[in-house]
Amino acid sequence: MLETVKIIYQNKDWITIVFLVILIVLTVTKVVFNQRLFRTNTFFLSRKYLSIYFNKEKRKLLNGFQILLFSVQLLALSLLIFLANVYFQFQNELLNLEGYLVILFWVGLYFSLRYVLGFLLAYLFNYKNEYSKIIFDKSNYFNNAILWLLPLLIISVYSKYYNKLFFEITAMFFVFLLIVRCSLMLTMNKKLIFNNLFYFILYICALEIAPLIIVLKLTF
Repeated sequence: MLETVKIIYQNKDWITIVFLVILIVLTVTKVVFNQRLFRTNTFFLSRKYLSIYFNKEKRKLLNGFQILLFSVQLLALSLLIFLANVYFQFQNELLNLEGYLVILFWVGLYFSLRYVLGFLLAYLFNYKNEYSKIIFDKSNYFNNAILWLLPLLIISVYSKYYNKLFFEITAMFFVFLLIVRCSLMLTMNKKLIFNNLFYFILYICALEIAPLIIVLKLTF
């Protein structure tokens, strides 16, 4: 435990910079997309704005707002994985800034592979509209989860005592949010899923499992 605390203490300077970058991106997002950011932060509590924003953005899902929030996703999720590695030491060579950058690269590669493969399959099997709706809902619920995760992530890093306990609570809370996200996705799209069961199974295999296996194989 003392070794873990020492590692966290040594890494606080660059971790602070990571949080500062996240804060700057969120500040820019708030200035440019104030109402959109607020609505995103409440998607777990209210779903009505998902359809409204999808109808506005379905022709251009990769817009400025999503790009800004995606960068926050990458930075925060990579930091969560980095801290998990610090506390449980899965890979001892990834316990510094260079290790965080490696994690950031692989997390970015995973999401990029999933995004590209998804739209290629959607184009090949002619279900672009259905896929656009699912990917829109997923990305926005994940944005919501990351925004809720950030305060706990900050506490996990800067708490003077019980850092590991706070991190475990943070990780469990994040897993809980992912479960809620999956449940909401299945509930909202159950008709679409059951009417296109073959494509849903293909989606799970090709876009959820395959990119993860590829990244893990390349990493280890």
